[in-house]
Amino acid sequence: MYEQFLLSLPELFGQVFRGIFIIIVIGSMAYPFGQMLPRKSFDYTAFPYTPFKIEDNGRFYLKFKIQLWKDKVPDMSLYFRHSFRKKITVFRDPEYIEALIRETCVAEFVHFILILISPIFLHYLQSPVSWIMIILYILGNVPFIMIQRYNRPRLVGILNKQRELIEKRKLSANQAAAVRGE
Repeated sequence: MYEQFLLSLPELFGQVFRGIFIIIVIGSMAYPFGQMLPRKSFDYTAFPYTPFKIEDNGRFYLKFKIQLWKDKVPDMSLYFRHSFRKKITVFRDPEYIEALIRETCVAEFVHFILILISPIFLHYLQSPVSWIMIILYILGNVPFIMIQRYNRPRLVGILNKQRELIEKRKLSANQAAAVRGE
């Protein structure tokens, strides 16, 4: 029995390496695919990008201590110079924040598509390795979806506050102009 196990190891390693190769190929195609998607097509105020009731505007993810690990997962924008920068600076331009919100929608969509195509491992790998790879692949993509769903309601809140602030400034400027008789 031990001898049979040892003889099956090269085949097992071959299956694992084939699975890793598939992940690399799919991953290298997913990023350009996401970059090609038109951002205006992603409506963050509509299903499926609005928070679900259970998510409690992102607070649900605090149960998973997301604030401790969300910044430690890979961010493709750090590796590609021409990617959309995903940091809010002191200057909080509403257009930039809205673009960032749409980026969260794109990232969620791409990681969801990656989960949907995970059965590809059934075609290229033999059981039980294929099922192990599918589970690992899904578990590898779910945290990225969680991060987008955690960040988006917070970003929408910032966007709404920035828009309110701009409106108040315009109103104050108009009132000041009216007082001066302009």
